Amino acid sequence: MDAQDQQQDSFQNQSEPPSRAKPPRKSTRIKTLIIIISLILGALIVLVIVGIIWSNISRTNDASAHLDRGMAYIDQSEYEKAIAEFDQAIQLKPDFAEAYFNRGCAFYSQGDLSLAIADLDQAIQLKPDAAEAYYNRGIVYSDQGDLSRAIADYTKAIQLKPDAAEAYNNRGLAYFDQGDLSRAFADFDRAIQFKPAFAEAYSNRGNSYYAQGDLTRAIADYTKAIQHSPEIAQAYHNRGRVYYDQGDLSRAISDYDRAIQVKPDFAEAYSSRGNAYYAQGDLSRAIADYTKSIQLKPDLALAYYNRGSVYYEQGDLSRAIADFDHAAQLKPDFAEAYYGRGLAYYDQGDLSRAIADYDQAIQFKSDFAEAYFNRGGVYYEQDDLSRAIADYTKSIQINPDLAEAYYNRGLAYVAEGGEIEKAIADFKKVLELSDDPELRKLAQQQLEALGVR
Repeated sequence: MDAQDQQQDSFQNQSEPPSRAKPPRKSTRIKTLIIIISLILGALIVLVIVGIIWSNISRTNDASAHLDRGMAYIDQSEYEKAIAEFDQAIQLKPDFAEAYFNRGCAFYSQGDLSLAIADLDQAIQLKPDAAEAYYNRGIVYSDQGDLSRAIADYTKAIQLKPDAAEAYNNRGLAYFDQGDLSRAFADFDRAIQFKPAFAEAYSNRGNSYYAQGDLTRAIADYTKAIQHSPEIAQAYHNRGRVYYDQGDLSRAISDYDRAIQVKPDFAEAYSSRGNAYYAQGDLSRAIADYTKSIQLKPDLALAYYNRGSVYYEQGDLSRAIADFDHAAQLKPDFAEAYYGRGLAYYDQGDLSRAIADYDQAIQFKSDFAEAYFNRGGVYYEQDDLSRAIADYTKSIQINPDLAEAYYNRGLAYVAEGGEIEKAIADFKKVLELSDDPELRKLAQQQLEALGVR
């Protein structure tokens, strides 16, 4: 090879690029697989989420279905079945405030007040702005006699729903039961303002006027209640009570008749009508009404007392005592029942039992002038003149117009001897106070016997 060829070979060798390793080629199959797996995982996650959401929706729908069935059972007064449905609703949805609320209402309707409060507590905890839950819990507290808590709940219901006429009405009732008539009036007024045809509010305001002694306004409100709701038996009864107090017995009986017509099992209306018949002197009808009242409501102490009073007036002392016994058993602090029984024992000649019953009557009613007066009469018969005078004096302190007490105390002073001036003063007081011709004649005879003309 000559020099030129070597030079060309050298040139060629120098111009050829050096050999390099090629980078590895990426696999399109692996990339595709990763994308597919990612898509599958994403789809699975979506399915899981959708499944959870769907499950929650399904459970919610099932819980709502149980709630609806439970409410339907309440409308049918099938409270056990209703409670079972609400149980299922709560099991499916533990934060279901409406289910707790309605189960509480069902427990209340069954008379289980403690369970009712527990459920209403839970409903309020889950839904603090539920005015109805506060309102209903207030009703339960009222039934339990816890008026302070009832008022607090009604107040909260009003704060949440300022036009809640029913809450104003119920709070007014609680104030009435506490003796706070001014606040009661204010609430009944507000209830009527928000619900002008609210018959119960008119009736309740009528009761407040009655408690104040304003019988004219009471009648007006009862009449308004009847106009708005002709089937409201309580308004007829209460208006009849006012007519009775006014001495208008025919109107009273007419209203009691209407109350019984509207509500045939209205035991108190029968008892009140019995009082009107008694005032008319129709003792047989009075007894019939008291007996009907007792049949309808065997724990109505007042009906037993009233019937016992009629039996006493008829001279049927055994039946009278039996009825007074029942009245006192049903209402152990029923002072009038002990007093009535004491009268019957006295007429039977059982003075020790008479005194014991007068003692009980005075224990439960310390301002019971008649009980002091009659116990004084027993002490007088037992020649316990100091106790007799003490009881007559107490009865006079309570009722300064009780002419008979002055007369009897005058007799006791005469019997004691040495208290003639006091006796004369008492007999003169009888003449000053009494319009009873017979009592005046007796007092005058005593004064003449003491040398007073």
